[in-house]
Amino acid sequence: MVGAPSGHREQLPSGSYRVHVYVGIDPITRKRVYLRETAKDHAKAQVVLGKLLAQAQAGREPESDANVSFLLDQYVPLAEWDVSTRETCEGYIRRTIRPALGHLPVRKVRSPILDQLYGRLKKCGDLACTRRSFIEHRNVPDLRVPSASGRTAWERVASKLRDAIASGALPAGTELPSVRELHELQGLPTATVRCVFAELAAEGLIVAQQGRSAVVTGEVPDEDTPGRRPWRPGRGHDCALAGCQRHVCKPMKPNTIRQIHSILSGAFDTARRWDTR
Repeated sequence: MVGAPSGHREQLPSGSYRVHVYVGIDPITRKRVYLRETAKDHAKAQVVLGKLLAQAQAGREPESDANVSFLLDQYVPLAEWDVSTRETCEGYIRRTIRPALGHLPVRKVRSPILDQLYGRLKKCGDLACTRRSFIEHRNVPDLRVPSASGRTAWERVASKLRDAIASGALPAGTELPSVRELHELQGLPTATVRCVFAELAAEGLIVAQQGRSAVVTGEVPDEDTPGRRPWRPGRGHDCALAGCQRHVCKPMKPNTIRQIHSILSGAFDTARRWDTR
């Protein structure tokens, strides 16, 4: 904070007073931050003004207006993670932390909220789980194609998958079934699927890595509502071809929960170290 804190009073239509004291710049949003309080009359407003000025002079930290998603956007590029750890942590942030906490203001995230989240993850790692039976639908298009002259099988399948990505039917971040799954679900030859994945990866439409699910590239939108499922089946969806199954609760492993807690601790510790200017 630079210079002495300053404040003022304003009378409201109701006759009461609102007191404002400027305390500095929010370390995350970089917006001006004020301590505010109301008083019933002018005399009490003067007392409140003195109290808030004293708090500001003592260096009371302003409460950030930023939400957790914004904080993570600032923290992740600064985190000292190696390549493998970064990939793992970004997966936890995308699948769990942002959907569960991303919409919350930083100042409102306290131990009870985190304890509630961790307790929920110990019962089931799926944030959409309501402890009631439901079908886990998968966004997998029908990639079967009829025989056609002049084009190989993998070219026809690649064209269909390419169209699904271009139309938005397969949005960024969508995980595709494995080569083996597509063979078992839709009868596609494994060699054909491997060629398709290799071609679309070369075009930059998907990311395909050994031992990991292929993922559609692009900027993945934040999940701002806890437990909101990003995709719902539309008319014509075939659960058998997509491999949809009834949900079975799978508790998140303790080590995974500890890693999620470590990410959050690092983000909040970094925010506390950022000082006002």
